[in-house]
Amino acid sequence: MNDQNRYADKVIISNAIFTGVDDVLIDGGIAVKGEKIIFVGEREALQRYISQDTKIYEYTDKLVIPGLIDSHVHLIMGSLYNRCVNLGSVRSEEEAAQKVKEFADANPDDPWVLGFNWYNIFWEDKSVPTKESLDKLIPDRPVFLLNAEAHGGWVNSKALEIAGIDKNTKDPEYGIIVRDESGEPTGVLYEWAIGLVVKHAYSLPEEKEMELLKSFSEKAAQFGVTSIADMQPFFGSNLGKKEVYEKYIKSDPNAIRFHIAFGLTEENIAHSHELKSRWENHDKLKFLGFKDFIDGVPNTYTALLVEPYADREGYCGNSLTDLDTLKKLIEKAHEKGCSVRLHACGDGAVRFALESYIDAIKKYGRKDVRHGVEHIEMITVEDIPKFKEYGIIASMQPEHVALTESYKDNPYPVRAGKEREKYLWAFRTIMKTGANVCFGSDYPVVDIDPFLGIYRGVTRLHNDGTPQGGWNPQEKLTVQEVLRAYTYGSAYALGREEELGTLEEGKYADIAVLDKNLLTVPPEQIRGTKSILTMIGGKVVFEKE
Repeated sequence: MNDQNRYADKVIISNAIFTGVDDVLIDGGIAVKGEKIIFVGEREALQRYISQDTKIYEYTDKLVIPGLIDSHVHLIMGSLYNRCVNLGSVRSEEEAAQKVKEFADANPDDPWVLGFNWYNIFWEDKSVPTKESLDKLIPDRPVFLLNAEAHGGWVNSKALEIAGIDKNTKDPEYGIIVRDESGEPTGVLYEWAIGLVVKHAYSLPEEKEMELLKSFSEKAAQFGVTSIADMQPFFGSNLGKKEVYEKYIKSDPNAIRFHIAFGLTEENIAHSHELKSRWENHDKLKFLGFKDFIDGVPNTYTALLVEPYADREGYCGNSLTDLDTLKKLIEKAHEKGCSVRLHACGDGAVRFALESYIDAIKKYGRKDVRHGVEHIEMITVEDIPKFKEYGIIASMQPEHVALTESYKDNPYPVRAGKEREKYLWAFRTIMKTGANVCFGSDYPVVDIDPFLGIYRGVTRLHNDGTPQGGWNPQEKLTVQEVLRAYTYGSAYALGREEELGTLEEGKYADIAVLDKNLLTVPPEQIRGTKSILTMIGGKVVFEKE
């Protein structure tokens, strides 16, 4: 290499560089030329890469890490969440309806009034809401409000009308239209019944979708997130259009990296070669594979369990799909060399996912796939070794550990019972088998902010500091372990560990510089962390002034 080719375009210097290769911090620098890292090491050796034209970023004791990779995001839905009414703070149906009315008045041109994050179990009166409270205030525009778990929807009469839901509408398979004593829909929908409205409410014009992609990229970069896995399927709809993603990537040099999971359907599997080859040579837009749901969530007894719920005698929950059909689709996708991600919260759903993948592997061989189980909130001891043994990815979301403010209000211990509680969100137990664990947010169920999840993975505390020492403290992780799951672990899940996930020579220069050193500050200070510089492919896409 001649001198001119040796010199870096940019150099980042810090005494706290976490490469992700091991736990030791480097006091030195990273040299970047074009899109790639050309050197990582000590300061003395770094000097040979610096010329008078090299831009130098000096950060003293700030922590430098690989760009964070969120392994589970619902991009379009999450971006809408940021633009629509947030009902997380309300404490009654009436307060929620009034807040929706105020939002509707402030946004008169929106064809649908959209909102998120209501949760009647936090309300003073925990009764399920009805369409009447919305009809009274917003009679002429359709309203669709997704609950905090994203498995329940609250709508007004206009929305029911547009979706064609009335007294004579049958419940869709694996969905519930809540009805009154006379059989009239009350305005609340669960699981696959949500899909009847989603296909109308979330059908967006191109310019709106472009706007959402841009706003998402900007928000993610502020937190040092440089890549995501976009789980597009949502109860029968794919949230996001291929052509719009392509147009956006071409139009915005600051775009983050998108990896798209489409619905696990016969049609998509039949076109899998086209889907794989379409973005094969694109560095910022990739086909990830297929995604589907097995079950719901334990809170509402919709998670599928091996043994009955501790607080509901004889009831193990149900699947959200026909499991025989799903198993056949998994085998077809595997035969085609396509990775599959399955939503599985209950231990029965996790077992089904693992067994389906294992059967496909035994039938067609390993192939170059990265199958994953999403969420894994509950798991049986005997299923834990299967992740490592068969190369199946454990994709988990640490912030879900504490979806209630206090441990005393957490329904999971009640649903699981004493014995199963020990294996709720079993981060360390799964990780110590050698299985690949990747972390994400499940945005917008929780915010895209990865430092919420990092804090939760390290402390396992609820927001009020309970329980003392953390919930299931044996499952707490070190900061380095959590960071690795958010970087290398997620890069591996994307099939891009040779390009992303660590700070090493030859990899893309996806780098985040944080405003504090997570390894030295007290754990409670992890929350509130921000990126002060985010680089993607050697380009600075965010820099705090």
